[in-house]
Amino acid sequence: MAEQVVFNVDKADYDRPQLLMGEAPGLFDTVNKKFPEVWRLYKSQKALDWDENEFDYSSCNADFKNCSKSTYDMMIKTLAWQWEADSVASRAIAPVLAPFITSSELWAAWQRISDNEVIHAATYSEIVRNSFDNPADILDEILSVEQALDRLTKIAEVFSEGFVTSHKYAIGQVANNQETYNSVFKMICALLVLERIQFMASFAICDTGMFQPIGKAVQKIAQDELEIHVELDKAVLRNELKTKRGALAFEQCRDDIKELIDQVVDSEFEWVEYLFSEGRELVGLNVDVLKKWILFCAKDVYHFLNIKSEYSLPRDNPLMFMENWLDISKTQPSPQEQDNAQYKVGIMRRDDAGEDFDTDF
Repeated sequence: MAEQVVFNVDKADYDRPQLLMGEAPGLFDTVNKKFPEVWRLYKSQKALDWDENEFDYSSCNADFKNCSKSTYDMMIKTLAWQWEADSVASRAIAPVLAPFITSSELWAAWQRISDNEVIHAATYSEIVRNSFDNPADILDEILSVEQALDRLTKIAEVFSEGFVTSHKYAIGQVANNQETYNSVFKMICALLVLERIQFMASFAICDTGMFQPIGKAVQKIAQDELEIHVELDKAVLRNELKTKRGALAFEQCRDDIKELIDQVVDSEFEWVEYLFSEGRELVGLNVDVLKKWILFCAKDVYHFLNIKSEYSLPRDNPLMFMENWLDISKTQPSPQEQDNAQYKVGIMRRDDAGEDFDTDF
């Protein structure tokens, strides 16, 4: 078994690195950029950087007090799952995948996304802290939503398997072989399913007309997930499927991956039915529409992985308002009315190096 080292002085594959499970890392290398799409997504995530405290959630305190019990319950239950899921994501991407990452570009991208998931988890925490008179009581209420925990079960199983494999691999208890690689491959597929299906299914409920600061914060989270996280998952899988080891992993794990997607879709259906049970309702949304939205999101994963679904996948988006909601550039808020989420950092570049200007002050 190859020994894991902090700095591989004997590294000889700088000009031909592998994304996963190649030679152990040495220099952080931007001379040989073999995965430009991964690097581009890393830079894009940097440009979308933001902070969990830049939205003023104080108005949401009144919204929670004045909204209907149905809306209150749905918001609490949705916040519960999102907070729990992002808490898992913030700890289960770079830390778990680190021993397998052997590309400078991929390490930069996944560690940046892990940091971004911390912002997401902190955002839900700040929403609770600022939106309620007694946030500690709400924390207990959120943790009591067993259905939210159950909703994470299948993804958590794959992540847990990856967690164990990762630590064993790091200390040399498992070899750099196909079985180990398959565990990593399935975890990346699970990450895609989590970010493309489950997260997107939850975002639909935030377009209620109330809780505008929460909506703007969640809109930023959705932008991160859809524009960067999902695209990185796809870029990694697309690259790996071109390799002999990746193609074999997909062949050997195809049934498991299909079962994973199917079970997540089923769990999302159960979640939606639970949300609208006990008399809960939400204007503009119902069980059937949300199920179609779930299948519309799942269609992207089924088609990307070329996996046939037994479900009848919708051809068109059943929630057209999500098109505008997920595209921040189509929303033009007045800064005097609400916090503006339309910005990127680090996009100004100086291109006047070496130029002389005649300036008369």
